[in-house]
Amino acid sequence: MSNEIGVDIVEFAQIKEKINDRFINRILSKRELDRYNSISNSQRQLEYIAGRFAAKEAYTKVYKKFLTPLNFTDVEVLTDEFGAPYIESKYMSKDIVKVSISHSDNYVIAVCLKE
Repeated sequence: MSNEIGVDIVEFAQIKEKINDRFINRILSKRELDRYNSISNSQRQLEYIAGRFAAKEAYTKVYKKFLTPLNFTDVEVLTDEFGAPYIESKYMSKDIVKVSISHSDNYVIAVCLKE
């Protein structure tokens, strides 16, 4: 089986325009939402949700098609004890998908690699 890769880049300004309760609840799982709500700095909250959005978009590009419609709340981008992101998903749960997220002043990029 070959490796598959997905990449997504998001502009913070675009996400900032979309942020409302409906958007947040459509993108973040319960665990992600708990983490989001624990962040007191609004810029860091923006970076967090934009990073999760980009990572989930990159994840969808790895697979291109799912048997059932993808729900972003069923794909979780969590962090390990070192702060590195990893994915837990109800879709293709047997696969190992690595994820990396990086921020600049205006953008966030995420890369997912299925091994």
